[in-house]
Amino acid sequence: MSGRLSGTGGGKSGMNGLKHIWPRFFPPWHLFAVIAGFLFVVIVVNISSHSIEDPEVALWQPALWEFSSYFAILGLVPAVYYGYGRFHWRPLGLPRFLGFQAVCCLIFSLGHIGLMVAMRFAGYALAGEVYDFVHGRLWLVLIYEVRKDAVTFIVIMGIVWVDERLRAQKVTATSERLEVRTDGRTLYLEPDEIVFVEAAGNYVELHQAGKSPPLLLRGTLNEFEMRLKANDFVRVHRSRLINRRHIASHTGTTSGDLRITLTDGRELAGSRRYRDNLVA
Repeated sequence: MSGRLSGTGGGKSGMNGLKHIWPRFFPPWHLFAVIAGFLFVVIVVNISSHSIEDPEVALWQPALWEFSSYFAILGLVPAVYYGYGRFHWRPLGLPRFLGFQAVCCLIFSLGHIGLMVAMRFAGYALAGEVYDFVHGRLWLVLIYEVRKDAVTFIVIMGIVWVDERLRAQKVTATSERLEVRTDGRTLYLEPDEIVFVEAAGNYVELHQAGKSPPLLLRGTLNEFEMRLKANDFVRVHRSRLINRRHIASHTGTTSGDLRITLTDGRELAGSRRYRDNLVA
């Protein structure tokens, strides 16, 4: 007996924080577990509903319909997570973000349908039966599945967003780490890891100890001076902030400016205008 249209394509099922290219492709395990648990509850409810509404259908069939959808969605969760971070709304702006995510949603739905149907065909074949996915109504079935998958996609994205916000609040409440965003990623940096910050047009370059190249961040040097002032950063040039902890020595030049040597051996110029900031 073939599966019915009521076999879910994801149902009401559902998942940033953080890095965009996002810190990694696979979501944190706690986040993946939340999504998997939520989806599992949904499919158990759906299977029980099938058995109550149509008790003449063998239980293995609605179980196959639901679990094929479940495992297909779980297999696509890393891609959804990556897509959320790679096309994050903060650097893109809301209109572009919605456009990119609409495309991602369609790709998600097509991938889900393909994986789900393949598993159902295999399951029915093992049972010696033939699975009929379209029931002679291909476009109606596709519209039905894509609509349900859109709800699933939005719920997953919502869970990712909530997780991102909760982790950001936790970081703010428990540490002095600096939250920055670059290339769609959200990073939390220890101020001591930052050696110096330089202006670069409408951006700033943030140089970290032992790492290269520098992070390119949208913002102004004045903004970062205010954010890092409490962490012993000083303005030594109109386009440069330095972390005092990474200064090995400084000497004056014949012009009255400064030559600053960092603990890693690099030398930077300081302006006479900001000399008092450094020697204070």
